[in-house]
Amino acid sequence: MKAVVTGGTGFIGSHIVDLLHQSEYEVAVIDIQPPGAYWEVPAGVMVEKMDVATPECEEFIASYHPDVVFHLAARASVTDSIHNPHEDARTTIDGMLRVLEGARKGKTKKVVFSSTAAVYGNPSVAIPISESTTADPISPYGASKLAAEYYLRVYRDLYQVDYSILRYANVYGPRQGISGEGGVIAIFSKAAIEGRTLRLFGDGGHTRDYIYVRDVARANLLAAEKTGSFVLNISTGSETSNRELIEYIQEVAGHTLEVSQEAERPGDIRRSALAPGSALYGIGFRADTAIRAGLEETYRWMKDWVAHV
Repeated sequence: MKAVVTGGTGFIGSHIVDLLHQSEYEVAVIDIQPPGAYWEVPAGVMVEKMDVATPECEEFIASYHPDVVFHLAARASVTDSIHNPHEDARTTIDGMLRVLEGARKGKTKKVVFSSTAAVYGNPSVAIPISESTTADPISPYGASKLAAEYYLRVYRDLYQVDYSILRYANVYGPRQGISGEGGVIAIFSKAAIEGRTLRLFGDGGHTRDYIYVRDVARANLLAAEKTGSFVLNISTGSETSNRELIEYIQEVAGHTLEVSQEAERPGDIRRSALAPGSALYGIGFRADTAIRAGLEETYRWMKDWVAHV
């Protein structure tokens, strides 16, 4: 089996590449960023440095003839999308079209797309949110991800390229940088290690459904191996508030942290948790890593990384 991973040198992508390599896939990575010092590219994995929104990306996928494309390349930040919506749309929407055209020409069987809870916005329905909830994004980031989802559906109907749309809750774990949609755990961990004040936006009551990155990588492989097209939440179904998160990190760090309370940021969703039942039924996926165990792994990794940079 041959796979292309766009964004494959990044946080989630590198974990997917590791798992694909262990599963004996032939793997090619497309990414505008070189592999970071935190990750050693597995032997035999091809890394092509290119922008996903360019003709070169489309041409490479078409010529590589992958069985599956894992499409992760994106500008994964709500805040950045508000400040620069044009660049967000270029990467997410133009990038999706380049991937789909490459997949169509290369006779690819399936595209697995890393989408997001941000497509739901601030729904009025009960939490956790199911896949049947009407999408109503409140940021350019969520809007461009939703547009990309619709392109997948069009290409399935026109060209029979199957898709798996995976709407992630907030992903965290080793190799995560201190920016991006789910970066608060990495930001808080790094600040705790360096003895800096934590910046808390809003009253601390904002909640997220945090899911460990290796669980997410496993979900991607399960989705790739399932026939047909579908949309699934990849989540735990549990809410953790920013206040609770600070308490957990203090426990893991073993000391009290200073906290600076600041104004709520525009575009921030108040509550978010995604119902995980369809993923269990559809692809046999269940998140195995409890948040406390995942935080300990993440904190250990961050401590080693900070010591070596």
